Amino acid sequence: MNILLALRVPDYFTLLNAAFGLCALLAAGQSQDQISAQLAVIFIIFAAIADGLDGFLARKLGSSPIGANLDSLADLVSFGVAPAFLALNAFDSPNLWPAGIFYLLCGTLRLARFNLYSKGDQFFEGLPIPAAGIALSGSVLLGSQLLTLILMLLLAILMISSVSYPKVRDRKSAAFLALASLVAGILVWLQKDIVYPSHLLIAIIIVYLISPVVISCLQKGK
Repeated sequence: MNILLALRVPDYFTLLNAAFGLCALLAAGQSQDQISAQLAVIFIIFAAIADGLDGFLARKLGSSPIGANLDSLADLVSFGVAPAFLALNAFDSPNLWPAGIFYLLCGTLRLARFNLYSKGDQFFEGLPIPAAGIALSGSVLLGSQLLTLILMLLLAILMISSVSYPKVRDRKSAAFLALASLVAGILVWLQKDIVYPSHLLIAIIIVYLISPVVISCLQKGK
């Protein structure tokens, strides 16, 4: 099979996702200063936007035979390896290594399970790795090693859990999330005080993290 001929439009955004993931790794590896960390986070946000676009286009235009596997490989780079490396490099503490390895392994398992099993068009089984990657990278900008450690372990456990997380299929909701992420990325780059943009990133993810609880309460109320 000619791999280039098998590619469709959504796959090019998947490849862009992987390219942004590599850029995040390169930025994070330059040094341990704040600017490098900021740039790495911005590339991870861009990777998430590209990931959202490839999913949207795949539903509209159809996916290629390699689309699902290609998407998981790109996600592993952008939201598994890159955020973990960013956290470990930013704090330069061997004490974080086991947590970083655990996060990466759980992310890998999450993607492998996703390729084999699906909970349908409405829900994911376990926390999606893009949400985990954005939350972890955003926490690095707050400069708290303890917070990053706790969040890394929590996100890892949620990824391999059986908790049902809603899929954002509505066009308006997806556009709002993409715009909010883009605004957060721009603020991270433009502002010298990056606490507030970091809070915005984490707030977006926290809303999604607690969404299963909210949905469960609403269903019980009905």
